[in-house]
Amino acid sequence: MADDIRFANIEDAAAVAQLVREMDRHYRPGEDLRPEADYRRVVEETIANHEGTRFVLARDGEGRDVGLACVAILRPGRDLRGLLYLKDLYVVETARGLGIGTRIIGFLAGFANKNDIGRIDFTADGDNASAQRLYGALGGVVKEKVYYTLPTEVLGALAASWPDI
Repeated sequence: MADDIRFANIEDAAAVAQLVREMDRHYRPGEDLRPEADYRRVVEETIANHEGTRFVLARDGEGRDVGLACVAILRPGRDLRGLLYLKDLYVVETARGLGIGTRIIGFLAGFANKNDIGRIDFTADGDNASAQRLYGALGGVVKEKVYYTLPTEVLGALAASWPDI
């Protein structure tokens, strides 16, 4: 069980980077990943530059890193309360089924309540049954929306009209 769940700081960058890379390996099995140093550099820059992403780190009673959430707070939102967007939730394989995902979401809900944030939004892949079970068990409501993404090749074409940025 996770005994320590908190927002990560710069001293946690190596642990966060390792979990992010492990998450990539889990969701993209067999694909080549970028070098470990790239993961750490991106995490350090994200934390240091106060980008929109914040990392939540979960450790067990022995101090092992067992879970991670990547979140962003978006305001103003409805009634100026905004939302907390959960981009990624990951629990290491050896710690799955121990309630760590539930505790991380509970931590985020407590943070949202304390900071007058009106809701938590997230997505789950259609074939990720375990995530769907977790979110449903926590009271998550499925919203019928159309989800868009602009992939890398489209970004390049759109960005061509803004060369000075």
